[in-house]
Amino acid sequence: MNQFFTYTLIIALIFACLPAAADSTDIHENAGTRAMTFLKIGVGAKAMGMGESQVAATDDLYASYWNPAGLARLEQPQLAFMHNEWFAGINHEFVGFALPIGTSSTIGASANFLSFGELQGRDRDGNETAIFRPYDLALILSYARSFGDALAFGANAKFLREQIADESGSGIAFDFGGLYTFQTLPLSLGFNAQHIGPRVKFVEDAFGLPFTFRLGAAYKPWSDALTLTMDIIRPSDNDIAAGVGAGYTIGNILQLRTGYKYRLGGNDLGATSGLTGGFGLTLRRFQIDYALLPFGVLGLTHRFSLVANF
Repeated sequence: MNQFFTYTLIIALIFACLPAAADSTDIHENAGTRAMTFLKIGVGAKAMGMGESQVAATDDLYASYWNPAGLARLEQPQLAFMHNEWFAGINHEFVGFALPIGTSSTIGASANFLSFGELQGRDRDGNETAIFRPYDLALILSYARSFGDALAFGANAKFLREQIADESGSGIAFDFGGLYTFQTLPLSLGFNAQHIGPRVKFVEDAFGLPFTFRLGAAYKPWSDALTLTMDIIRPSDNDIAAGVGAGYTIGNILQLRTGYKYRLGGNDLGATSGLTGGFGLTLRRFQIDYALLPFGVLGLTHRFSLVANF
């Protein structure tokens, strides 16, 4: 069973990397054709500070996004909050709770909310109408189960809603993830198939969800002091991307992190937009994290997240 899982991940990685590099001047044929694209925005400052490469390294409640199988690593109940201070008055929030059951299972519930603030409505002639507050929302139920010390699987069921002025769209989606930890090597492999579900109808048209397949590895050569990560990200509406990250822990209290995410063919907002960085503090039962992400000419964005253990 363990060997089969390992070979499956290796084969999937090969297929994910098969397509030839796209010309940087090309636009992906599916760009702009998906609904609920807010689902592609990552959660948790720790993961974002390491180049969004967390499929095989995630071990807290934010695993519900990066790889639900990682929830099986929880040893005690957790409560998590995240605030993402984006540009143009856009705010991204996450809140969740996870509860280990017995020695091999974990259940969780979370909410992912994207607010665009207040926007001035206008009619077809450009005249002002009522102010409206568009938003995106995902309500998520998670379950993970471990099979021994090496293997774990997890899944999410999500209710989705998007509201723009008087129009709205709703749908459902699912995530399926797996995680394998070698017992003789400081290495973990993982995958996550995200946003699987039926098309979402908005006004008169229906659009597919932004299905994304993530495959990654995490390596800890110095026990838990140093973590090196790498993810391959294959979205259905854009080119393949790769994320790499490094995290170093000092005195079991301070964590320093950096990473880089590169989209095949070049990052749209410039090479520096792929850089990420941040730090974390472990204070008894609490984990506090911060991440800084540049978005080219759009400026810097800040993420703050908290995990409380009970």
